[in-house]
Amino acid sequence: MILGIDIGGSFTDMLLMDEEKFLPYSTFSTSLENVIKEIEEVMHEKEIDAVGIGIAAWLRKGKILHAPNLPFKSFNLQINLPYIMENDANCFAYAASKILNESNIMGITVGTGIGMGIVIEGKIYRGEGVAGEIGHNVIGGDAKCVCGGKGHLECYFSGWSIGERYGKEAKELFAEGKFPYDENFEIFCRAIANAVMLFDLPVVAIGGRIGGRLKKEKLNKIYDFLPHHFEPEIRIIKDDFMVAKGACFLAKTLL
Repeated sequence: MILGIDIGGSFTDMLLMDEEKFLPYSTFSTSLENVIKEIEEVMHEKEIDAVGIGIAAWLRKGKILHAPNLPFKSFNLQINLPYIMENDANCFAYAASKILNESNIMGITVGTGIGMGIVIEGKIYRGEGVAGEIGHNVIGGDAKCVCGGKGHLECYFSGWSIGERYGKEAKELFAEGKFPYDENFEIFCRAIANAVMLFDLPVVAIGGRIGGRLKKEKLNKIYDFLPHHFEPEIRIIKDDFMVAKGACFLAKTLL
């Protein structure tokens, strides 16, 4: 049995993978105390063979370089089991590749922040470790990003910037039917189109607690910024446990 963990900026999701069956285990607010407590609990209750962790952080050689959207800046799991820690968007893209049976895919997660994972020929492309940090591409302007930079994509379209701009969490705006498909959403679509042109992958999977709830007809705006030679399939993944599933798939490779 494999434990998959998605440590996000606002929520942490945990699930179990027993062979190929996924069993959602718990969802709770992210804090270092909560994460450690919940992991200890499941390790006590279940016979776990390996652990996969997807985390909203920039990683290089297994070490956290920066975690602008997390309430803590370092995380070390002390267990005597095989485990792997990977960027959350990479886990999302890897899970999408497996579940959609697509060996070449780009995954975009939108939640507290924005992440991008790239899978080429069935393998995660990391560059030197931090490839795909689309949320911190410079769009322009003087708005301060949570990472310390200015004018990044997340300043225009992300859970934290939407909350600052509208005074409500995205989930409230969705519930009220008032999610803002405005000029900032258009900037988001343009950024994805730019990434499509860089990698020319056939599928763009979009998920996360915000991304998975976006309307497909609105996301078709991406095509407006692409030459007609680029026609990727846009797939919306309405599954909040996708990062944890990807972490499970990666942990399985350790056994």
